[in-house]
Amino acid sequence: MNVRNWYIGFLVFTLFSCDNFVLKKENKKDIIKESLQKLNWNEVEQPPLFDLCKEKSTEDLESCFQHTITQHIYNYLTEHPITVKETIKDTIWVPLLITKDGKIILEDFNLPSNIQKQIPTLKDKLKKSINSLPNVKPAHTRSTPVTTLYKLPLVIHVE
Repeated sequence: MNVRNWYIGFLVFTLFSCDNFVLKKENKKDIIKESLQKLNWNEVEQPPLFDLCKEKSTEDLESCFQHTITQHIYNYLTEHPITVKETIKDTIWVPLLITKDGKIILEDFNLPSNIQKQIPTLKDKLKKSINSLPNVKPAHTRSTPVTTLYKLPLVIHVE
């Protein structure tokens, strides 16, 4: 009789614990949604990419991206000379938002007061320079285009 009670108890236990062992059929959309939520959107696997950087190695992509922007801004500012009354030697951090659609947007930022006084049009010139950049492909995380924010150091040395 004791063995019979044990079997009945085992059968009852097995029937009630079956919920945990049943595989549930998941919807493909739910799986994708869940994996997108697990992505670390702060880390990008591939930085934004200009066409001229395509031939670079994976390690050089980000530096090529930054160099292209820096060189473009430098060329633009060289074509539009700036005159100042006092020498300026300073570094500003220019925040650039690269959207998942590949648009580069100059985010608002504050200039140091000495630069603001001597070069009041600097932000406008930077904005025009950024707007004239070549097309860029957005950064990617797991083959998904993502919006990224870069803070580009811009050394200002005007005499």
